[in-house]
Amino acid sequence: MVRMKQDAGRIRIWRNDALAGVELLRASGTQHHFPKHFHDAYAIHLHERGTMVFQYGQPQVALKPGNINVLAPGVVHMCLPADEQALNYRCLFVSPAFLQYAVLDPGATRLALFERLLCLGDLELFQSLGKAHRYLETDDDAFEAETLLTSGLAALAAYSGQPHARIEAGSEPRHVTTIREFLEAHYDRRIALADLARLVKLNPVYLVRSFRSSVGLPPHAYQRQLRLSRARQLLRLGTPPAEVAEMVGFADQSHLSRLFKQTTGVTPADYAKGL
Repeated sequence: MVRMKQDAGRIRIWRNDALAGVELLRASGTQHHFPKHFHDAYAIHLHERGTMVFQYGQPQVALKPGNINVLAPGVVHMCLPADEQALNYRCLFVSPAFLQYAVLDPGATRLALFERLLCLGDLELFQSLGKAHRYLETDDDAFEAETLLTSGLAALAAYSGQPHARIEAGSEPRHVTTIREFLEAHYDRRIALADLARLVKLNPVYLVRSFRSSVGLPPHAYQRQLRLSRARQLLRLGTPPAEVAEMVGFADQSHLSRLFKQTTGVTPADYAKGL
């Protein structure tokens, strides 16, 4: 087991006004450990230094410099350093709407969505996406950055170097779908396990085990991630963190701040500054 030292690195998250639907992250010299979570956008990880372990099933994936890892919205995962070496990486969080805008062929109406994709040796694609990320960080040339990004997204969508899993609509048990939809509709409310058990008429122990098996998180943790996802949306709109905490159902701002930093690597206030 890796013994984690206090993280002295830096994680920054921001948006570029020239490109709606894309959020950017840059991590420098960090050993931040991200607990189980999911994103509301496609998460494209460009790894630059050190070895980072992604866990979203078996076996786990170890990312090394030059590797690209892509996860679809809603895919539960955890990521952490493989050893004591500090990590550098860049991430692009691309909304489903922007991905479809970028890669849909003329006349097509629906993108074939991938759940996860791993590109281990495509240096040209890695450099192209990295260059787009750097341009969006410095505002050097947003036009070229969008060209590079859309071309890179099209290459990812058509990538054939590695197999990728496709999302199977309706593949989860009906009671899991019912619980998930209930939590999504009531993410800001206090909910008891007994409420969910009555909703689907199942034993609570079986309910939790089944939900975790299908979704990757137990119901209470799934609700917490929904709250954090909504918090990010509200912060993007300029809502003060203290108001966000109350609006999404956290007990207070300190509770939001602690969980938000665990999941994103930055505080709600620092996240808002980058938007």
